[in-house]
Amino acid sequence: MEETFVRDDFGQRLKAILRDYFFATRPLSLTLALYSTTIGIVIAYHEGYLFNQDEFFLDWIKILLVTVAGLFVQTGANLINDYFECDYKDRHQSLVRYHFLGKTRTLFDISIFLLGVLAFVITGVIGLILLWLSSGAVLVVGILGIIGSYAYTGEPIVYKKRGLGTPLSFLLMGPLMIYGAYVVFAETFSWSPILIGMPISLIIPVLMLSNELRDYHRDKKLGIRTMTVRLGFKFSKCLYVCLLILSYSLVVVYILAKLVPAHAILTWLTIPLAIKSIQLIAANERAVVPQTNKLHLAFGMILILSLLYS
Repeated sequence: MEETFVRDDFGQRLKAILRDYFFATRPLSLTLALYSTTIGIVIAYHEGYLFNQDEFFLDWIKILLVTVAGLFVQTGANLINDYFECDYKDRHQSLVRYHFLGKTRTLFDISIFLLGVLAFVITGVIGLILLWLSSGAVLVVGILGIIGSYAYTGEPIVYKKRGLGTPLSFLLMGPLMIYGAYVVFAETFSWSPILIGMPISLIIPVLMLSNELRDYHRDKKLGIRTMTVRLGFKFSKCLYVCLLILSYSLVVVYILAKLVPAHAILTWLTIPLAIKSIQLIAANERAVVPQTNKLHLAFGMILILSLLYS
């Protein structure tokens, strides 16, 4: 009887630990990297840089490597973020702490940091392979991506607390990642991936703002000076709405300019999700984060499919 109790207790603790590892990676947010890399690849395909002559198999390898690198660099960012904000987490871990990098942390939190570093190392190795297969621009994009991903909450930079989390997340996860995926195949600079990817890129800061708005009172109390804390709750709500309006408006402008196919207008089918998100912002509901994530999922998928089947 006692042995059964001990076994059940161990099983429950193991489930709790695995659950905490799972949430630390923030798997639902990985669509940011998945969509950005995919858009860059699709644009390169439409411009004739993929599957030419004898490079069919090599291009599939590049697609796999670019996608995996994007997922790993964001996973690394999520894990590092979780480590440096672990004091705000409610976990079912041991209270025993150890000195690590000038702080006292549990073994679980230390493992989260090390896994984040490992994710960056894997990204770097993949980047070197892509550098060998492609152009030198990959090196620049990769270095900026890894440094920017760590520095979001990683000390000593911590640009989130400097009010730069939202704008830099937009640049790193949007234009930079889209261009990085594109240049692996094109091996030349072009504004097209940055411009065409802008509607979905603009929803990235919207997602960041949803997190900052949700945590506004906590961050203000703890002295975490995010952009929302610095500029005010009302300003950030207004910016949230304006970015959504701009994203949908750009789709129409791009259709008229023939930058994207006419059926990209199907992204407007997600407007009810956007309206629901804005209503949650107005009511100051914490559910705005998962709701905004649903909006990004739906909008991004429709935009990618419209580009793919143009």
